[in-house]
Amino acid sequence: MNVTDVSVTDRTVELRVTTLDNTRHQLTLTKEGQVTDHWSDRYPSDNNISPIEQERMERVERFSKYYVLRTRQFPLLTPYSQADQIADPDRLAVTGLLFGAIAKETLVSQLRSCYDQLTAMRRGDELPVTPPQAAPDAEWKLIEQDIHLTLDLGEIQRLVDVLRELNGLAEIRHALDVDPDYEDAALFDRLNRILTTQDFHTDERTSSEQFLQVISPLRVHWQADEPTRIEYGDGTQPDEDATLAARIQLTPSHTPVISKAAFQRTLVDHFRSQVRDCYVGMGLRPPTDARVTGRGIAACTDSYEHHDELQNYHDEYAIIDWTGLSPCPDFSSHQLS
Repeated sequence: MNVTDVSVTDRTVELRVTTLDNTRHQLTLTKEGQVTDHWSDRYPSDNNISPIEQERMERVERFSKYYVLRTRQFPLLTPYSQADQIADPDRLAVTGLLFGAIAKETLVSQLRSCYDQLTAMRRGDELPVTPPQAAPDAEWKLIEQDIHLTLDLGEIQRLVDVLRELNGLAEIRHALDVDPDYEDAALFDRLNRILTTQDFHTDERTSSEQFLQVISPLRVHWQADEPTRIEYGDGTQPDEDATLAARIQLTPSHTPVISKAAFQRTLVDHFRSQVRDCYVGMGLRPPTDARVTGRGIAACTDSYEHHDELQNYHDEYAIIDWTGLSPCPDFSSHQLS
């Protein structure tokens, strides 16, 4: 995709976008992230638009919101919302990095209820979160938990640029297979030095707790006559400087989780797939270390399963053609304003 013009007022952002197939789009977005106008020279603006044409229009809208976030720092994307579906791929990538960098014992201690629920399901033990009393035989369909980051937008974007250059998510996933018992203090010291060398003033950060906040309750979705959601744990408000970065959305297909090491690998794989979904959801070719298959964002998986025109990115055995997606713009050349 190519943005040819951006106009910013006190209340709106207007963009002109050209897609890989030379379709031109003109959009008006409010600074609250609402699309108030979207014109295209190829797709009709009436109700005759097909489902796949609608998806292509929505991809341009998601890309436009991400572009404005990346270049103007206006947070127009609403992570995991019904309107946007996707999240910010940069925050997701950093979350995946931190989940892979953290010692597995520390990871499990921060996600204890999630880990206990998955391992109990695998072993047939009593579940920490049980089915609703009205449907004791209900089956679980989805486990969710929100993850917040305390890094600011500049730190996240610069760190993502380094991740892409080093193929970081793929490398740290490989490291989990080679040495699952590493100590994480040295790696977080190194991460802090990376941020510091990028001309950012940071406090001394040597542990994951200073980057990550896992404070939301675990949510389990059960399938009975009607879907039911039960929250488990204490839910508190995040710090003011913490931003929703990622949402764990694990399904029965992610099991078996039978060890702490398997839990960590599962989460890193899951977030790499979510990063992929974000780029695919914007019509962009994912970075190399996110060109993976497997279940990521739940809403995106649902789209892949119900639209024959979309590739089966959620199927870990699928063979994917990435060439039909637009190359991702080089945002490192943009000055944040």
